[in-house]
Amino acid sequence: MGLKKLRKNRYEELKEHVRELVLKDYYLPYGHVWDIHRILKDKYKSCKDVDCIKRRAIDVLTNTNEESERYRQLIYIISTHTAVIGLTPYILALARTKMMENPLVTSIHEHISSEVVMKKSWWKKTGYKRAVETYGDIIQLNFAYSPILAYVPARNIIDLSEFGGKTYKKVLVATIQSRLLRFKLPLRPYESTALDHDVAEQIVEFCIELRRRVVEGFLKFRPRRVSDIFNYVYQWAKIKSVILEKIVGDLSSRLIDYIYEELFIAPYYLYYYNVIDIDLFKYDLFWEVGK
Repeated sequence: MGLKKLRKNRYEELKEHVRELVLKDYYLPYGHVWDIHRILKDKYKSCKDVDCIKRRAIDVLTNTNEESERYRQLIYIISTHTAVIGLTPYILALARTKMMENPLVTSIHEHISSEVVMKKSWWKKTGYKRAVETYGDIIQLNFAYSPILAYVPARNIIDLSEFGGKTYKKVLVATIQSRLLRFKLPLRPYESTALDHDVAEQIVEFCIELRRRVVEGFLKFRPRRVSDIFNYVYQWAKIKSVILEKIVGDLSSRLIDYIYEELFIAPYYLYYYNVIDIDLFKYDLFWEVGK
């Protein structure tokens, strides 16, 4: 079997994996196969149901081990910058994690020089793979999403395997789930970023259930326009956000924006994973979903 055909088969397998997640649990990671394909190789990181996703997202926010700290540092970088490009954010998250573990590491530039510049060959092989795996996992766990049009020509949505395996800059945008963590900032020097379990659970539960509510709305009601299901989602979110607002601060004033953000992205990925069929140009122009 040729490399191109093998890659295509793996991508189709991943698309089917996401389709099952959507149809069974109404959960949809907002990422392209090119963003998340590496996590399928890791049985611990690859989630087959929404309960696994919630459990692992909560673990990322509460665990005090090095990997979870690195994830949180990356999540904070994405959140405070809204969108990031390339692997620099991952390298900075590594440096921040080291600085928290060892106060003697006082210079990020010093760390990057010693750990990255001096290990170029390792970064080209192992380091790059670990970075993009982390990015894919963060997308799966709803801490970031990838704008689908970042990788493809405007004229069409096509499979990246057709590009012959070229490397593309990773683009990650903060989700509601990561932005709600800003209440934890500013961080004090060398203070753990881990959250209490109850707080982490409430944030993850609200944000993932909001995503599920949006996906459920598109599949059950088959709306003609995005605005057709806004009230369905908003009425649920307004009630559920009351308790969460006591933790993260003023949520009600931002809730409408958060919901519309989810509503606008969902149809693209439902289309991409062959769950619904829409005209992407009409959707861009008129927010029209049905045909």
